[in-house]
Amino acid sequence: MYLGDTYKHNPDEHKIEWLTFTTGKEQHQFMTWDNAWGHTYSYYTPLILGEKTMGFVGTEIDVAKVNRGILLNTLEQTVGIGAVLILCVLVMLFYINRQYISKIVRLSDNVRIYSQKKDATIARKIEEDGDTADEISALANQTAAMVLELENYMKSLLDTTKELSETKRHANDMRVLANKDALTGIRNKTAYDNEVKQLEWLIGDGFKDFGIAMIDLNFLKRINDTFGHEQGNVAIKKLCFIVCHVFEHSPVFRIGGDEFVVILKGNDLKNIDGLVDKFNSTIDNMAEDKSMAQWERVSAAIGVAFFDPARDDSVENVFKRADKNMYARKKEMKAIRSE
Repeated sequence: MYLGDTYKHNPDEHKIEWLTFTTGKEQHQFMTWDNAWGHTYSYYTPLILGEKTMGFVGTEIDVAKVNRGILLNTLEQTVGIGAVLILCVLVMLFYINRQYISKIVRLSDNVRIYSQKKDATIARKIEEDGDTADEISALANQTAAMVLELENYMKSLLDTTKELSETKRHANDMRVLANKDALTGIRNKTAYDNEVKQLEWLIGDGFKDFGIAMIDLNFLKRINDTFGHEQGNVAIKKLCFIVCHVFEHSPVFRIGGDEFVVILKGNDLKNIDGLVDKFNSTIDNMAEDKSMAQWERVSAAIGVAFFDPARDDSVENVFKRADKNMYARKKEMKAIRSE
C-alpha cells in the first residue's frame, strides 16, 4: 500500500481484517490471496494508543520468500542438529570404546595370555580395568579373582602332587628296603616269604614248573672266631656273588646268616644239573686259589629239589627236600663236623 491511496475492502471478503479492526484483538489467522505482488499472506494486529484502538497494522509477505527462508532455516537447523548428533555419536562411541570395548578387548587378550603362559601376574593387569563402577569392571575384577584362585589351586595341586610323589617314592624306597638284605644287597627273608605266597597262588592255578636250590656257607663260625666278623661278612658277600653269577636268571634270597635260596624257573630249571656242576666247580677252584685270603676261599654246599604235583601241595615241602639235600652235600664235603 502506498500513503494516500484509498482501498475499499469488503467485510465479507476481508473478514479477518475487519474482525481485527472492530474487536481490537489479534485473530491469529492469515488472509491469503494473489495480487500484483504474487501469492501473499496478510496478518493484522491492532494499533492501540493510550488504551484506545486507533486502527490496525497489516503486513503482507511474499510466500515464496517466506518458504525460501523457512527452507534455508530448516536446512541450517537440520545441518546443525545433524552435526550435533554426529558429534554426540562420536563422543558416545569414544566413551563406549574407552569404557567398554577397549576393556573387553584387553580382558580377552589378558585371558588368552594367561591360558597360554599360565602367568598369574596377568591378574594385576586385569585388575587395572576394574577401577570403575560398571559391568566390565565387575567382570574384570571377577576374572582377576578367578585367575588368582586358579593359580592358588594349581599351586596347591602341584604341591599335593609333589607330596604324593615324594610319599610314593618314600613308600617304594621303604618297600625296597624292607625286601632288601642290608649286607649283600639281594632280596631278604621277607621278600622270599612274599615270593612263596605268589608261588602258592600259582600252584593253586596248576603251576608246577619250579624248583628250589638251598645253599649254605660252610665254616662261617670258624671264620668269625678266627678272623673276625668283618671277614665273615666278606665270605658271605663272596658266596652271594657266586650264587647270583651262577643262577643269573633266577631270583636269589638271603634267608639267614649263611643261607641262600634260589627259586629255579625257566632255563635255570631246565639246566639245573649243569648249573650245580658249575657252582661246585667254582667252589672247588676257589679252594685251590692261594692268591686269595683264607676267608675269601669260601666253601658252600648246595641242595636242589623240584616241585612234584604227586606229593607236594606247598612250597614248604619242596624247600624241606632242598634243605635235606643240602645237608647231605655238607656231609659229603665233611663240613658239618668242621663247623
